Amino acid sequence: MANELYEAAAYEYGQARRRIAGLLAEPHDPSVRIPACPDWDVTALCAHLAGVCADLAAGRLPAGDTQAWVDGQVADRRGRSVDSLLDEWHEASPAFEVIMSQRGGMAGLVLDAVAHEHDLRHALGRPGGRHEAGVGVSMAFERTLLHRDLTAKGLPAVRAVSAGGDWLAGDGEPALTLDLSDRPDGTWELFRVLGSRRSERQVERYPWQGDWRAVRAGMFHMALPADDLDE
Repeated sequence: MANELYEAAAYEYGQARRRIAGLLAEPHDPSVRIPACPDWDVTALCAHLAGVCADLAAGRLPAGDTQAWVDGQVADRRGRSVDSLLDEWHEASPAFEVIMSQRGGMAGLVLDAVAHEHDLRHALGRPGGRHEAGVGVSMAFERTLLHRDLTAKGLPAVRAVSAGGDWLAGDGEPALTLDLSDRPDGTWELFRVLGSRRSERQVERYPWQGDWRAVRAGMFHMALPADDLDE
């Protein structure tokens, strides 16, 4: 089962890359800011995607501070065009996808690519792709992150439900459930909220069963955005 998931992740990573390239083949302003990643514009987002892929495909793994590694990739590519960054990503990706298909840790990068696809869609005002298979595959890895953070902090389990799946993270009976099975894009919405792409005000409005604030320290692996992300 693990190998099948890794292979699916590698495939969906490639699909997300192609969708991103398709979005950026249309007229766009490369200096548009990414609300979900406010320190980045479109060019910096592409630099990140190309940089992570190129480094990992070449065996250049982060040593120590992962954020410094990511920031360095973006800084090293400053001044380059979106087209040149996409070319670099396309060139490195086939080798990286082979690695992803064989290693669980690398396979999780599908989550990064799919999340940034939707960050880009939001920034450009071009929604779509909410029912792509990559969203469901990414949720499997989102669940892994959630399980890691909940158990590390000794917090109770959390359950997320949609028409596309049922994900339980943490140990024991869930103290918190978010059931979006009545929403056509419920899996995508779970992916976005659990991926820290909703403000605290937005999180508060979900139909939680239980107190989400009691487990928030383990539920979100990044800081929540200050401003609402209305996608």
